[in-house]
Amino acid sequence: MAFQRWQVGLDIQSGHICALAIERRRHGWQLRHWWQQSLPHDTLRNGLLQSSLLLQEMLRRWRQQLPKQFSLRVGLPPQLVLQRTLPLPQTTLREPALNRYVTASARRLFPVDAAALAFDYHSSAADNTLQVTAARRDSVAQWLTPLQQAGLQPDVFELSTLALTQIALRLPLPPQTLLIHPAGEHWFWVLNDSIMLSGAVAGELNQAELEQLFPQADQRLCTSSALLETLQAKPCKPLSLLHYLQPPLPPSDGDFALALGLALRPEDK
Repeated sequence: MAFQRWQVGLDIQSGHICALAIERRRHGWQLRHWWQQSLPHDTLRNGLLQSSLLLQEMLRRWRQQLPKQFSLRVGLPPQLVLQRTLPLPQTTLREPALNRYVTASARRLFPVDAAALAFDYHSSAADNTLQVTAARRDSVAQWLTPLQQAGLQPDVFELSTLALTQIALRLPLPPQTLLIHPAGEHWFWVLNDSIMLSGAVAGELNQAELEQLFPQADQRLCTSSALLETLQAKPCKPLSLLHYLQPPLPPSDGDFALALGLALRPEDK
């Protein structure tokens, strides 16, 4: 089999940092590496990463545990990202014309100067649209700086809610089921309601609030074993998606849901 690079997901939240590396094998994915550390609770402020000597030193030491080449995917908090749907023109466009079309359309899609935004987009063949994601360049740069100072170069910044969707798609999440992942400033969720809907809620949720927000959900899964009784949820074990596991394993694999979802993200074509 041809050499496979490690696919590494990095999830930074207020209070903790989690990373997980996987490698494709003939019969499934192999867990190659995991790493978890506590962080100050002000590491994220309104979604912006606050660099510090502690964070930089942690990242430098972690970089020494990784191989020379790997694919690094980093999660971005939902409050930094804007998403819009853009109809595709009737005329088929290829790059770079498609990029020019998205950039020109951004002036009416987003309430920010297009020059100040970084874009990503992918097409949806089902309804002939483009899903356009944008983040401010200075916000992305604030995340990128401490990573680069530690010798880390992300291949992708991905919305953290979409990282959890990768887990839901692979479980797969049964119809009318809600998957919940509490992490830092937000609780992330995915609902299989004929299509996979995903998002995040600031702060904590209780059972009554979940019933109010998601009345269509017949059952709940949660990545946190400590909240199963409180939320009347069943356990979700993200690492069950990996075929090859070798101790030592994380004490709580639910902590790594977003990191694993980032690592599992398909390569861009």
